[in-house]
Amino acid sequence: MIGYPRLTIDLDAVAENTRLLTARLLDHGLTLLGVTKCVDGEPRVGQAMLEAGCAGLADSRLPSLARLAAASLGPLTLIRAPQPDEIETVARVADRVLLSDLGAAGELGRHAAGSPVDVLLTVDLGDRREGVLPDAASAAAAAIAALPGVCLVGISVNFACLSGQLPTQDLFRQAEDVLAEVADACAAEPLLSLGGTCVVQHLDGYHPRFRTEIRSGGGPIYGYDFVSGAGIAGLERTDPVLTAIVLECYRKPPALSGATGFDAFGHVPEVELPDDDANYALLSLGRRDCEPGGLRPLLPGSYLAGATSDVSVLITPEPLRPGDTVSFAVDYDALVRAVTSPFVTKEFISGLESGVSKGHS
Repeated sequence: MIGYPRLTIDLDAVAENTRLLTARLLDHGLTLLGVTKCVDGEPRVGQAMLEAGCAGLADSRLPSLARLAAASLGPLTLIRAPQPDEIETVARVADRVLLSDLGAAGELGRHAAGSPVDVLLTVDLGDRREGVLPDAASAAAAAIAALPGVCLVGISVNFACLSGQLPTQDLFRQAEDVLAEVADACAAEPLLSLGGTCVVQHLDGYHPRFRTEIRSGGGPIYGYDFVSGAGIAGLERTDPVLTAIVLECYRKPPALSGATGFDAFGHVPEVELPDDDANYALLSLGRRDCEPGGLRPLLPGSYLAGATSDVSVLITPEPLRPGDTVSFAVDYDALVRAVTSPFVTKEFISGLESGVSKGHS
């Protein structure tokens, strides 16, 4: 029996979005690095990305990257600087690492066994999330390139994560100027790792000077750019689906008026209760399972009134019965929470000639 709440991800949709996005990027002279962090390094999703054209896979969490490595998938890039206690494992699991700290790079090289670990120097062009400033990049690159056990292969930049700074082609050219300054320190043809999914919306007319990649999870998994709030041309939006069980359903009058306090999280309750009599369906889905604000009900005429730790209330046009199921499209925020919740069953489906193949975890 399939447990609920249940998160369903369509692997065929992931593969199709990846194939289309890869082809579009190739037209611009770029490659695609598939990011699996919103699915916790799920190997079946990673496999679908690779088979559809990704040049490699990336994740920000070492345990997630290790899941991909255990499934013999790769090449693998760690896109968050490692913690000190992770470096020995990172040297064994990752093919490439994004970082800027010289000490971390030195430790990585000391633990590298066999072939060196590739390093992309993170450079901060204004988002302020990570990396050295452009005027410090040359010195940092030279210092990393001199270390044993690591190979400097290029730089990485990022947009629209911490401060919301949007990518522009002027910023792309700034990144290329920085890479040009550090190119002689690179062990091979210099690589520019040029941000995430939001970059795709700004590529028209752009011709890269260097070997360039885009890091994207939202493109392959959603076919959508959450930064711009717009679809990606040529791709169909394909949200994963979260399904929950109805625990009870009653028709109730409007809530009583009176003083209200904070919820259990210390916040003013985020609730939208009806002004008239309505059907209140209690669902086996709460904040411990996902981000309620990222749920879009697929039942026509319904809306989510609010959620507590372990349950949600759905207002429905018709009464439901205990045991019925209701489904929601989940946005990126809701997906990240749901996929890491131990209470949510994960289902990965793909259509085959013999029917539908399902895997659960």
